[in-house]
Amino acid sequence: MPLPVKELKGLRILVAEDELLILLAIEGMLHDIGCEVVGPVATVEAALSAIRQTDLDGALLDMNLHGQRITPAAEALVARGVPFVLCTGYGKEPRDEAAIRDAPRLTKPFSCESLRAAMDEAFITVNKP
Repeated sequence: MPLPVKELKGLRILVAEDELLILLAIEGMLHDIGCEVVGPVATVEAALSAIRQTDLDGALLDMNLHGQRITPAAEALVARGVPFVLCTGYGKEPRDEAAIRDAPRLTKPFSCESLRAAMDEAFITVNKP
């Protein structure tokens, strides 16, 4: 289980995104914030593999990777106690599974400031001892 964090700099963040231009923007923002990008991955299977094999401090997950919902990866993160933010163009839906129903969401497109605020909320605020 990850330790509580006090700042974003140095965090290892899994990025699951299948759109190249969006991925490049997210990677640039994470580097600007001082985070280490894990992956990136573009499929649910690759996300699950990274979650199983890598120590993570958090994750940024696109809701839909090549037509598959990200839910299995979100469930694996929840099981490991790793916080995540959904980076998506989708709003909340009644059919959302428990693992993603109340997850923080960042609506695409977003700025570095919006990303930092969402990460502060998901990775720091909820992890304060």
